[in-house]
Amino acid sequence: MSIERQFAVIFDGLKAAYGTYKVDSKKLNGKHSGKAGVIRENRTQELWEGHLSGKGISVGIIPINEDNNCKWGCVDVDVYNLDHKALLARIRKLKLPLVVCRSKSGGAHVFLFTTEWISAKDMQDVLNHVAAAIGYGGSEIFPKQVQLNLERGDVGNFLNLPYYDHENGLRYAVHDDGSAATLDEFFELHEKYVQTPEQVSGLAVDEKQQFQPIEDGPPCLQILCKEKIGEGSRNNGLFNIGVYLRKAYPDTWQTEFLTYNAQYIDPPLPLPEINVVAAQLEKKDYAYKCNDAPINAYCNKELCRTRKFGIDAGVGTPMIANLRKYNSQPPVWFLDVNGTPLELDTEGLMQQTIFQRACVEQLNFMPRSVTKPIWEGRINGLLSEMTENEESIIEVSADASVPGRFYAHLEEFCTSNQQALAREEILLRRPYTDELEGTTLFRLVDLEMHLTKMGFKSYRPHQLAQRLRDLNGQSKQINIKDKSVRVWEIPAYQSATTIEIEVPDFGDQDEVPF
Repeated sequence: MSIERQFAVIFDGLKAAYGTYKVDSKKLNGKHSGKAGVIRENRTQELWEGHLSGKGISVGIIPINEDNNCKWGCVDVDVYNLDHKALLARIRKLKLPLVVCRSKSGGAHVFLFTTEWISAKDMQDVLNHVAAAIGYGGSEIFPKQVQLNLERGDVGNFLNLPYYDHENGLRYAVHDDGSAATLDEFFELHEKYVQTPEQVSGLAVDEKQQFQPIEDGPPCLQILCKEKIGEGSRNNGLFNIGVYLRKAYPDTWQTEFLTYNAQYIDPPLPLPEINVVAAQLEKKDYAYKCNDAPINAYCNKELCRTRKFGIDAGVGTPMIANLRKYNSQPPVWFLDVNGTPLELDTEGLMQQTIFQRACVEQLNFMPRSVTKPIWEGRINGLLSEMTENEESIIEVSADASVPGRFYAHLEEFCTSNQQALAREEILLRRPYTDELEGTTLFRLVDLEMHLTKMGFKSYRPHQLAQRLRDLNGQSKQINIKDKSVRVWEIPAYQSATTIEIEVPDFGDQDEVPF
């Protein structure tokens, strides 16, 4: 098996599309800036050769396939100038079967490979456990979706693969001693650590079965209490423990507070500092400080939401994340709601009620309302994350845009087999092409029916009219069978039947060769 084939088999994923990323510049923080694109076709041998040799484009693969399954997943540790050796030391200490690769900007892509396809949901759940365990909770997880929305045009998120220009590039696997692994050595690492589905299921043992002092509480606190919270994190750590205790032991939490300080804070905080933290907890509005150290490094929000004393427990707040923008005209937005892609226009992104309606129509549930400032804060946060992650801003071809799709459907409508042979047949919902005038006539309502049949619902009647005017079309009244009919007239398309094809000279056709 060639190295290209072997590499392609390991990084199998969605067949319908792959990603590309062209680096334009390098930011001051070390992160590369560039443009991401999605090509909606399968990979070829030449494509893999170009990636590995560095003579072609850099390939990105969407790990979730058409059946919503994966053979690999990744924790994207977005830390520049990362100590890969130290990261691997922690991974090996935890006995995790992971392969670490240097990312294009010096961070790490922590891969989990499987021998067979497993559900994207299972892969995502396991990697959320892994990310929290290695101290990089909250990192991006690939696959980002547990289910694709291919019918609506969303193909999910791709990950830039390692070993671009494998002989000279900087995207390589890392050995435990911190040295770079060759491509052949990467294949050996894959063979060593690849897991069966049964082995993968054993990696995500629920912490609430392993550790009782934070029973049914946040996974981050369970991990931290196992290791004990040390200098520099004691006050914040104890505050979050206090939030848990107030939820779990509302009548006796002060007594438990002192016990937990003695057992899980190293060294324990003195009584005056304990009293300061306790006074903060006496306030009515208390919540976990999920974005602050030390718990942010061990965050597993998806699991935490399932816990009785976790974040948003019993509230039913949906998990919204991973905003991405398809740069069409107008732009199309996709937002993952509990891991499932939701298609939105710009208005739906800005207005919560329209977002809720989209959830009802596409996902069959209605999220609860939040205040306008909270909603705007969430959207601004998602936009900021998207801007930082340029792979989430996707350039699309003209035919993939809303206008491009409309014009394609319009041409099909005007040149299909259901064309009218006479003007009277316009009343039969057929377009009529006047070859002498070089125009096509049709009723707007008939075009609307065709668009609906094709699943195109992006334009309202006034928007359809404007697109037709952009083609130098005009609305006019004509008489058909003594009846005044309002039609649109646009320049005629060239029918396939009128295209002249040059036929080669085959000589004397009386001589039959067979």
